[in-house]
Amino acid sequence: MRRLQNPQKVAEVPSGEAPVHQVVLKGDDIDLTKLPFYLQHHLDGAPYISAAMDYTIDPADGKPNVGCRRLMLRSKQELRCNITQLSDLKRIYLAAVARKERLPLSFVIGAHPLDFMSAAIRVPADEFALVASLRGETLPMVRGVTNNIPVPADAEMVLEGYLDELGYAEKEGPYGELYGYYGPMHMDPVFHVTAITRRADMLNHTVLHGGPEIRRNDASLIAGLSSEARVWQILKQEGLDITGVHCPESATGAHVCRVALKQKAAGDARRAIAALFKMPLMRVITIVDPDVDVHSHEAMDWAHCTRFRADRDIVVEGGHFALTMDPTIDAEGKMVKVGYDFTAPFDAPPKIENLLSFAPKLKPAANKQPLRETLASGPKHFYQLMEAAGTTDGRALTLELDVLRGKGAIDRTPDGLWCLK
Repeated sequence: MRRLQNPQKVAEVPSGEAPVHQVVLKGDDIDLTKLPFYLQHHLDGAPYISAAMDYTIDPADGKPNVGCRRLMLRSKQELRCNITQLSDLKRIYLAAVARKERLPLSFVIGAHPLDFMSAAIRVPADEFALVASLRGETLPMVRGVTNNIPVPADAEMVLEGYLDELGYAEKEGPYGELYGYYGPMHMDPVFHVTAITRRADMLNHTVLHGGPEIRRNDASLIAGLSSEARVWQILKQEGLDITGVHCPESATGAHVCRVALKQKAAGDARRAIAALFKMPLMRVITIVDPDVDVHSHEAMDWAHCTRFRADRDIVVEGGHFALTMDPTIDAEGKMVKVGYDFTAPFDAPPKIENLLSFAPKLKPAANKQPLRETLASGPKHFYQLMEAAGTTDGRALTLELDVLRGKGAIDRTPDGLWCLK
């Protein structure tokens, strides 16, 4: 969040100084079968590269755009590119198809890890500069040797080329998706490779995408970080006092959120739920008090069984945008969102039943004080009597209290404190 508030610049470097242009292949030298395309999931439709980031410039307004893609091998110089989900690239490409134009595009494979997070964030800004800002430093970029599209000069490899003007004309998939299931075949465009540029000592990069252990997926890890940052931003803008946020990777990092909230007024938990319902993919939101560790399943289970009442603490809202691959969508392709309020009642009185029980941490006084004198200063918990008596053993003190009880000299407050009559 600090880096997003501290914009960085983009600096263009000449081709001769760019590590990613140390090797340049064009024309008949282009052979995609020599690159690390491989069968990633058991039922995938063909070998894939999973770690591609797309760089392009919108011909309509000149705005840079960055995103994440998977690439399906088609031939030595062509591949299929999945652009099914709603995205800026889909909008830009459909506009180019409507104009019967090709869209120049470059795929970066192997880059700074934070570049993937930049590619997954949608903000109204120069997305090349966004990459620089998340890196926290100036971004060196070099223009493509065949399509003039700028890419990070320090990348491992770049596939330059264009999406053709034929639109969604090829069947792409199936492919193991983020949710652990397979996505079906989609009609998608074909990408024509006009150059391969790379470092001389290129590292082949791949990311784990599908599989039932969602918490291991690179996309989930990246989404969790960016989702947590966005949750903090949204709730701070609402004026809410947030002490902890966790978007579990095991739930894709984008769909489930736990928030620890210090309530200032009744209804703050509901305000937080309503605000987070506006996040495009967030669909299960749980609000807890600051004494609950949002990273602990045990703590969350405890809050569930002690501070949640189903008839009052659930908020359900349908009709929200969803990814087409989401296995929970309804017949209209929408998702239903739910919010859980696991907080204690804001106006709960400070009685003993509302206080958490912890093991004692006694600090016996060096100067012992007689029991009756300690009680004369006001009602005391038993541990306070022990500390005043300078002991960590309450058995003898219990006998002293029994003597006072026999004399009718002591009583108990409603919350169990000892006091003089």
